[in-house]
Amino acid sequence: MSEIPLSLKVLVIIGFLILITSVNFLSDHQYYLWIKWTGAILFSMGIILIPFSKVSKKSNVSN
Repeated sequence: MSEIPLSLKVLVIIGFLILITSVNFLSDHQYYLWIKWTGAILFSMGIILIPFSKVSKKSNVSN
């Protein structure tokens, strides 16, 4: 199992879905740029924060 926290995985997936949905389906929508930039920011922040995430392994934690 990977050591990436679930919250960062969800952040990346939601950002990716918003970005792809806005590009494919909402190009004529009034708030297209706002929706596209929101998806891009969520996606990029998730990718940037992955190397800084700390998840401790149970085998390395002492009682």
